[in-house]
Amino acid sequence: MTGFAAGTLGRLALLSALTLTVSCQRKAVCDDVAGSCLALTVVGQGPFDELRTELALPGGAKKVGVTSGNIDLPLTLRVLPPDGVSSATISAVGVAGFVAGTSQASGSTGSDFSWPDGAHIAATVALQGASPVDAGVNDMSVVVDQGTLPDLTMPDLAGPPPTLRWTQESATGNPRQMLYGVFSGGSGQTFAVGESGIILARGATNWSSEASPTATDLHGVAGFAGNGTWTVGESPGAWRRAATWTADATGLVLQTGETVWSVAAGGTAGELWAGSENGKVWKRTGATGGNGAWTSEQALPIGNRVYGVAYAGGTVFAVGQRGWVGVRRGTAWTNYQYATEFPGTADALFGVSAINADAAVAVGSKGFAVRYSAGSWRSAVKINASDNEFNGVWMAPSGRSYAVGYNGLIVRLDQSLAATQLQTDSSQTLTAIFGLGETDIYVVGQRARLPNPESLILHGTP
Repeated sequence: MTGFAAGTLGRLALLSALTLTVSCQRKAVCDDVAGSCLALTVVGQGPFDELRTELALPGGAKKVGVTSGNIDLPLTLRVLPPDGVSSATISAVGVAGFVAGTSQASGSTGSDFSWPDGAHIAATVALQGASPVDAGVNDMSVVVDQGTLPDLTMPDLAGPPPTLRWTQESATGNPRQMLYGVFSGGSGQTFAVGESGIILARGATNWSSEASPTATDLHGVAGFAGNGTWTVGESPGAWRRAATWTADATGLVLQTGETVWSVAAGGTAGELWAGSENGKVWKRTGATGGNGAWTSEQALPIGNRVYGVAYAGGTVFAVGQRGWVGVRRGTAWTNYQYATEFPGTADALFGVSAINADAAVAVGSKGFAVRYSAGSWRSAVKINASDNEFNGVWMAPSGRSYAVGYNGLIVRLDQSLAATQLQTDSSQTLTAIFGLGETDIYVVGQRARLPNPESLILHGTP
């Protein structure tokens, strides 16, 4: 990409220049950057639900990065120049704060701004006043090459990753079923679900079976810490854990043979998002202590299963068959297909995880992973040269992600999806992953062990 495509990225109307501070010392947000890096501190009156940061490039071109969420100021962003662009050619950096898509305040560095190539500097921009802004947003039907836009939406990696041991945890009765989903809300609220309706609950150190409401497969489990847990699968499609696991599927209409494949907690207590058949994503509303109501939305094209859903910062992500990905910002879904990497019905993105409205990672067939950042789906990255299939992913608040798949493979991904292998075991099939933090991660699946297979739960801790 060279410059902005008309109507693709909004342009900011920048206000008067404000303070600039240049330091010879490396700033914390730039400590892991080898080349040019700007520690940009944004001050002013908030809060905002979006910051748009614009780099002024040679020839009048602009590049925009987006940071979303509940944003309070001051906030320091790590700003990197686009690939192939010298920071010395960036003449200004502007920032605008938005609420519900409307610009509320903006500011810019001044005419004395200077960013020597390869240097780590710091600048402060103060947001003030309201300014007219073209409210155009990124066209999410476009995939952007890695690094084309300044990546301002990913959090800074919080120090080096921990070294983890993956310990198999035991379950009473030595269950044999494949486990397809895992969720933890903390002590006393950790569950795994799977084949033939199996539901396992974690005690202090081991797992035991709970009475299941179904003998059909359960594909996902999610909830709110200390405030409710749900599992999903075949008709009626969803169950809530109360005194017993009880059907909670009012309005959730599945045709014969259809399944709910995934579920994620939303932004308010009792709000759930679940992926199903024919491109449908179901939304649950209602209290956590009783049955809710489900309505469907068309997230992906008809004829494509939605295998994975995630929610963060008011944005819903959906991924599925044939490499389709979707994003719901506001009330509308926009989707894109990775057709080259996933051309067939069996090819899919199976899992997705997000930590804010502009930071998500999805994994799937043929060793591929994709990420959503700065308002765009980036180009696919092969994270396993042997085309190992990945079934699940969990994104940590640090911005690192952990993906699991066949052959017991666990990999850690950095913000650019560079992979570090943490484990491999040809006897294991790993299907799902969930973490309370980078030092407390659960992975589930099945181990092939003679004479019978066994349900598999791994706990990643230092």
